[in-house]
Amino acid sequence: MLKSVPPLLCVIGPSGCGKTRLLEGVIPRLTAAGLRVGAIKHCGHVVQAEASKDSSRLALAGAEPSVAAAADSLQVLSLGGEQSLVDLAAAFCADCDLVLVEGYSRSVHDKIAFANSSRVESLEGTRLMLADRADACPPDAGRVADWILEWHKGRTAWRLGLVGVVLTGGASRRMGSDKSELRLDGSRVLGRLCEILADRLGRVMIVGRRPSPEGLPLCAEWHPDDMPGLGPLGGIATALRVASSAASGWAVLALACDMPAVDGALLDLILAGRRTDAPATAFLNAACGRVEPMPAIYEASALATIRACLDGGGRSVGGWLVEAGAHAIPLPPEWMAKLANMNSPEDLVAFRGERREAR
Repeated sequence: MLKSVPPLLCVIGPSGCGKTRLLEGVIPRLTAAGLRVGAIKHCGHVVQAEASKDSSRLALAGAEPSVAAAADSLQVLSLGGEQSLVDLAAAFCADCDLVLVEGYSRSVHDKIAFANSSRVESLEGTRLMLADRADACPPDAGRVADWILEWHKGRTAWRLGLVGVVLTGGASRRMGSDKSELRLDGSRVLGRLCEILADRLGRVMIVGRRPSPEGLPLCAEWHPDDMPGLGPLGGIATALRVASSAASGWAVLALACDMPAVDGALLDLILAGRRTDAPATAFLNAACGRVEPMPAIYEASALATIRACLDGGGRSVGGWLVEAGAHAIPLPPEWMAKLANMNSPEDLVAFRGERREAR
């Protein structure tokens, strides 16, 4: 069974703005509404690993992670860098309905932000803005809790019977190197995509060539292609087969590992527009009239016709989408760039340049 991650919602803002005070007022209201709520707080230095401390010596010797357990506390030391939020949630809050996170402003997750600046408003995932002026009244915890309940209702409805998948197949001939290792702004694109999918859908898998584990959330399970060499359509068939073995009737939301511009807002659009009575839901490229193969949702019912297409020599995901009668969602023209694939080193250089100019 694929590991499940509860929905995460971050509360961000400058030190002293009232993040903890807000959460203290919100959490009792959410628990009174029937939710089991977990909490994660980002701290600069929770525990400093010192060679003189017995609890740190195993971590310093190379154990990753090193866990010290006592009757009233649990200390987890990791010297390998920042831990994935979805892994923390999966490890410590798997039975929760919701995890509220204090901090992690640069994460891919949805956020409530204390700020009046455009810089914070433009951070990925900002959904609700709260004033942070010293003379402002503190936010109404009841109203914020009501907003969170509505947000949570939508998030949990989307993830029913749906698994996220990132495809890592392909020879990467034009790129000249394994595209599953692509990095942007110092972070691995594959890891970021897995983090977004795990947050949105609770479960995520990687299908195709086995990736190196560096920078990937532990909750992302790898599965080899059942029929390697058949392109993305074969990978989608494998993902549907794996999903159906976990639970009957499960669909998949598929991405390619070379799509660095995909964000939560794009996935929200396709999740909100999903038609379960269609074999698939995909974006329509208004500029050329093409139905885009990824990101797209492939229903469990699609597996039989995808296999028939593959058996008949078909390899085009776009061709199958049209022939199968996929539900097409018009994509706003200003969002077309979010579908960009990095097929060559030149594509990656151009994309990085566009990002620098946008800033």
